[in-house]
Amino acid sequence: MNIDKIVRPGVRQIQRYQPGEDHPGCIKLSSNENPRPPHPRIVEAVVAAMLTSNRYPESGCPELTRALAKHHGIPDDEVMVGHGSNEIIDLLVRACAGAEENVVFPAPSFIVYHLIAKVCGCEGIAVPCRDYRMDLPAMAKAVTDRTRAVFLCNPNNPTSTYVTETEVRAFIRDLPPDLFIVMDEAYIDYVTATDYPDSMRLRGEYPNLVILRTFSKFFAIAGVRVGYAMAHRDVVDVLHRVRQPFNVSRLAEAAGLAALKCRDELTPLTRETASERERVRAEVLKLGFTSPPSQTNFLFVDLGS
Repeated sequence: MNIDKIVRPGVRQIQRYQPGEDHPGCIKLSSNENPRPPHPRIVEAVVAAMLTSNRYPESGCPELTRALAKHHGIPDDEVMVGHGSNEIIDLLVRACAGAEENVVFPAPSFIVYHLIAKVCGCEGIAVPCRDYRMDLPAMAKAVTDRTRAVFLCNPNNPTSTYVTETEVRAFIRDLPPDLFIVMDEAYIDYVTATDYPDSMRLRGEYPNLVILRTFSKFFAIAGVRVGYAMAHRDVVDVLHRVRQPFNVSRLAEAAGLAALKCRDELTPLTRETASERERVRAEVLKLGFTSPPSQTNFLFVDLGS
């Protein structure tokens, strides 16, 4: 068998994703995980859901969808739950970008943007960050009539920095309306900056804006794999058309529902994380390294070349 004659051109050139490894005696930091275990009520909910796991989940994750819509004060048909926000990134690119089209994203940033573009067979245009921040003017210049989506990781992974409300508004205003603007806010719960963009208000002004959130970081259930998108109902409809029938498990839905009920109890822990990141950053700077101010649950440390 010649595998290269079977698979699509370029697939064999895609590098497999290599997560950070666990080693005895070492603390793994590469995935920006929450070091605390899930809230006990989340664990109880997942264990209870196992009792009905002989049945397929209800397609579309309706109960968690309704709970998220109520939490954010938006209609149910403007929320879509996925197998982590990774899946929704995949679905968005699959739905909008073909072989002659492209998606634009910052670099360095969340590696999945680059990987999904390659998997879907479209062009991924990586725009270098400037001073550890997304260079929005340069990203705007990279957009062409072949661009179908622009990804903004805000705050950005791995640089830990953010772009402001004023910057984002100027950026969106200059873009054509017929492309997805994807605001990936995986770390929003750790943001303390007062000029951080109000993405929910922006979504009301720009129907092509898609907001991504995850349960992985703040809620400490990265291993369960559940995230969601908030978007115009037409965008949500398209995402449902291209997703797998039972993409979110009963266990993930149960975890998400329980997590929402625990939010108020978990919120003080984010303030503790923010305080600790400032303390650690001060020590890193004393050692002579460069580390930009962080709005996430991690620090980016430039060790130099």
